Amino acid sequence: MCSCGCNICNTKPLMLNESLAPKQILSEGLKYHMDNNRPLTEHVYRAGSENYFNLWAEARSLYSRGILEITNEDDLAVLTETHLGHFGVLEDGTKVPLDFPLVNEQGEETSWSRDEDKITLQDILELTKDIKIINFPTEKLANIVLNWDNNPEEIERISQVEVSSQYPILIMVDESGKIQWILDGNHRAQKALRSKSKTIPAKLIKPSDLNPMAKKIFGLSEAEYKGKKVELNKPMRDSSGGKAYKVYVKDPKTGNIKTVRFGSGGLRAKINDPKARQAFAKRHKCSTKKDKTKASYWSCRLPRYAKLLGLKSNFSGFW
Repeated sequence: MCSCGCNICNTKPLMLNESLAPKQILSEGLKYHMDNNRPLTEHVYRAGSENYFNLWAEARSLYSRGILEITNEDDLAVLTETHLGHFGVLEDGTKVPLDFPLVNEQGEETSWSRDEDKITLQDILELTKDIKIINFPTEKLANIVLNWDNNPEEIERISQVEVSSQYPILIMVDESGKIQWILDGNHRAQKALRSKSKTIPAKLIKPSDLNPMAKKIFGLSEAEYKGKKVELNKPMRDSSGGKAYKVYVKDPKTGNIKTVRFGSGGLRAKINDPKARQAFAKRHKCSTKKDKTKASYWSCRLPRYAKLLGLKSNFSGFW
């Protein structure tokens, strides 16, 4: 009984009905919450991690069967009014968590965008799920980690985050492994630096680990061609005299950057002539052209880049 004479103060947020199931059936995460009288809304795992969703799903299952008793009102609201811990599938087959607003360490939606393209942290986590977690030397992050000019609110967030292999920081590197920036985990990196930890769990992400949209959004479509920085997959006028246009592409077979030259004045004239355009597409079998290292691929898609090349066209493709 409490000093105030009631039993409420000593009520635990989570209690197991051991007459229905032994404590051994619980996951380590749920045992931790129970042993430390910690509500599920003060989650031991990083929001958005696999263990985070699994723990909510486990608690919901046990609660619905009367095995787990929940007294914390916030926990009850999540378990009875949401589907947190379950997943749905979009029309394109993408698996997404239900009732889970994707948040970053600043409490805002974690996403990046450029033009009309957008990619979320969840997308990045899915793209990089097979990258091995390593113990990265913390001191190497000192020159790239954000410090927010010692903003008191950010310093408070640093004290609240957990440094754990459950949620490694994401470090962008170039193809040679040279560090570029911290994509996700600046607060965790700062905490590791302030506590003088020698290493921090991390994933090193190369541009080749990302999809084309992510590369575009992060400005990673550049490459080196003969010692010069060039932008990949962006057609331009060609002043060499051989062809009208050129484009730099990466050969997937060799990994090398090559120049593809294509187009002529005659091709340019066909863009706004429906009959000539259809004849060109049929003759060159444009619908079958998939290889970006071939001139035919780019010739068939010339109208898509008309504005970029200074051409007048109200058509977006040959077929």
